[in-house]
Amino acid sequence: MATTTKPHPHHLSRKELRQPAEFVTLVDSAGDYIANHLGRVISGAIGLLALILVIVGVRFYFSYQDRQIAEAFYQASTAFDRKDYASARSQFMAIAAAHPRSSLGRLATFYLGNAYMVDNAAKPARDAFQKYLAADDRPAFREMALMQLGVADEELADFTGARKAYEDAAALKGPEQGRAELNVARLLARQGAKPAAIAAYQRFLRENPFSQDRGEVIDALAQLGVAPATTSSAAKTIELPAN
Repeated sequence: MATTTKPHPHHLSRKELRQPAEFVTLVDSAGDYIANHLGRVISGAIGLLALILVIVGVRFYFSYQDRQIAEAFYQASTAFDRKDYASARSQFMAIAAAHPRSSLGRLATFYLGNAYMVDNAAKPARDAFQKYLAADDRPAFREMALMQLGVADEELADFTGARKAYEDAAALKGPEQGRAELNVARLLARQGAKPAAIAAYQRFLRENPFSQDRGEVIDALAQLGVAPATTSSAAKTIELPAN
């Protein structure tokens, strides 16, 4: 954060202190200047005061505006929690439109997409998530938005777009990485890219040997023609020695 450096006060040197006459003359000259230019001095002081008041006013306005946005966002979130999705959508849309550059204004677009998704409105949901992703880069929300975008794309039968969204989510290496990778593998299989799907599933097993999705992945590989023994070998399963 930038800091404002205060001007240091001027200190008289010993030489100046040994020359009181010159100092008094200097003070007298300053006094004469102020007396002769009193109007300018007062105008300058008033101008400085006005500038300070403007700065304080602007800061107060933005602080007030932030409180107003936060209150509106809270009301919209409350409507969402009550499952009043129509009201939540209306409020989130208003916040996003009125404050597109604010943090909560951008986040309102993300929640707008979710409010559409719960009512199975995939098309406007996809538009909202795409708009959010173009404006905000916070990793946690970005990962969730990409996952939701993938779901919306799938519902709209845009499987290539959905796979891209899941791949982007997986690349963020967040909490949803595993689920995103499985979605990529599933879509590869759906699109007929069998070798790539098998490789994706097997990579998941190698990197997540104790995942709760392990059984589902093995079943998916079996449907792709990969024998259980091959799957076990590829996954490098850790087995405890028999007693």
